[in-house]
Amino acid sequence: MNTAAKKQPESTVIAITGGIGSGKSVVTKLFEQWGAKIVDADILAREVVKPGSEGLRKVLENFDDMMLADGSLNRPKLASIIFSDPEKKKLLESILHPLIRKSWLERLEELKKTGAPLIAYVVPLFFESTSDMPEIQQVVLISAPEETRIERIMNRDQFPRDLAELRIRAQLPDSAKEAKSDFVIKNDSTLEELVEKASQVFSSLALGF
Repeated sequence: MNTAAKKQPESTVIAITGGIGSGKSVVTKLFEQWGAKIVDADILAREVVKPGSEGLRKVLENFDDMMLADGSLNRPKLASIIFSDPEKKKLLESILHPLIRKSWLERLEELKKTGAPLIAYVVPLFFESTSDMPEIQQVVLISAPEETRIERIMNRDQFPRDLAELRIRAQLPDSAKEAKSDFVIKNDSTLEELVEKASQVFSSLALGF
């Protein structure tokens, strides 16, 4: 009788990405409902600068007057600085990206041990800011027409049009990202059609296509 333990099936590890206002949060929620395990880079970015963390200490060493009264990071103020100063942005990324990556890899190993068949890392700026990530096997891009994205940002975040346009122009265009992605979900019609497109991609990933 063979008493050897069964080998744990390999998890499929993907990245979900898309520019601001593309609708990636909707697709991410759908994937989660269908069984994918989700790790969100934006959440990790907040965790690595929580009060008392190494990340917060390093940020405060390099950026003056960034702590709120409750000991947390003044994120809106920091965002306004790095958005207008590319060198400051690079400095912040050099501080936070290694910490975020370390946290992601730790979460990934934990999820793999559970036998999760599909693990999705949600990285809004995957192509703009990530270094080599050999653990990512497939990249799913959510794209949408620029005008649609502008309207979503204006309605969701109460941004004036010029600021919404500025945020979009600060990111790579969808056309450049599509060429580098394994799957592209075009969010250019109804919610029902988006669900159908997402379902087709999820099925392909779940089946290992």
